[in-house]
Amino acid sequence: MARIPRILHYCFGLAENGRDKPWGLAAHVCVASAIANIRPDKILFYYETEPSGPWWELTRRLVTLVKVTAPREIFGNPIEHPAHRADVIRLQRLIGEGGIYLDTDVVVHRSFDDLLDHSVVLGTEAMGDTVYGTANAVILAEKDAPFLKRWYAHYDTFRGRPDKYWSEHSVLLPSVLARRHPDEITVLGPRAFFHPIWLLDQLELIFDSTAPIVFPDTWATHLWDGRSSRYTRGLTPGDVRRHDTNFHRWARPHLEGLADDHGAEGEPIPFESRLAGRAELLTEKLKQKLFYEPKYRLAKRTKTRFD
Repeated sequence: MARIPRILHYCFGLAENGRDKPWGLAAHVCVASAIANIRPDKILFYYETEPSGPWWELTRRLVTLVKVTAPREIFGNPIEHPAHRADVIRLQRLIGEGGIYLDTDVVVHRSFDDLLDHSVVLGTEAMGDTVYGTANAVILAEKDAPFLKRWYAHYDTFRGRPDKYWSEHSVLLPSVLARRHPDEITVLGPRAFFHPIWLLDQLELIFDSTAPIVFPDTWATHLWDGRSSRYTRGLTPGDVRRHDTNFHRWARPHLEGLADDHGAEGEPIPFESRLAGRAELLTEKLKQKLFYEPKYRLAKRTKTRFD
């Protein structure tokens, strides 16, 4: 029997007063792709406010709903942002039951069977050759994994204000702990879960290209929903069938039998209007050179408060 059980865990709907992102085609495709490839024994969907809409009605049939009250503090430290509340819930549930946590914007490409005999598996987030950390959008863990217990205990120092320290406990901290305790964790390379990265020109490899981006060492692709909603907002099966892109190729098998206009709301969004213009891409490149890459390099060489 594998150390890590085939139990999928998802978190959604943890914002105040139910003010969360809409549940659309991309979210449904992500969950359906995980079920098709991982073949889980259970799919647990934790929520405070249940999603709604035509795409949720399809997804709802596939999952077991678990209503929760999202934590507003941990070890006396306030948790203001719903994403940070989800960070805590995923650790609590994986410690308690084990399994595979996925963000709802992760497309799964193949079986995870070859990863299930480890204690904990995380993937690397990197920009070019500069490693930023080990991200928590995909976590595989056995029940009571020592690494997750260690990670959770460090939330006594949590200070995750939405405008500052955003990824300190979700990306930087597990990277530090992995270097200290390599016997407790398996860290995969950037192409395992987090390639392409969240830069606009990289996102266009997913949403406006058919260039190969799934490799033998790729298990899943994070869609970086916070940055990629321009490509997925209001997307319909008809859009996916009409335009040939990597994401649309991944999505098509999970949309068979649905009408072209399933889930359509309001005026259709032309495909070309979703794409970044030349000026926007150049601005992003400038930000990458002046801000993003220096930030990654600084994070790599600077001692953190956990060292």
